[in-house]
Amino acid sequence: MPAIRDTLENSIAAGGSSVRDYVHSDGGAGCFQVECVVYDRAGAPCRRCGGVIRQLRQAGRSTFYCPACQH
Repeated sequence: MPAIRDTLENSIAAGGSSVRDYVHSDGGAGCFQVECVVYDRAGAPCRRCGGVIRQLRQAGRSTFYCPACQH
């Protein structure tokens, strides 16, 4: 899928997504996480439609989504 490939290429070019205290071997953090529209924003308004971002927990992992935009 072209959209998946584009997203992965953009993430790699930005150094990846550093979450919390993760750093690369050179000590730097990636900056692709600023592109995330819903990640870690449960309860906040969706930047696209204004709906409320929801969070699901599955097997200890979290999924964030906008029920209006991502159905």
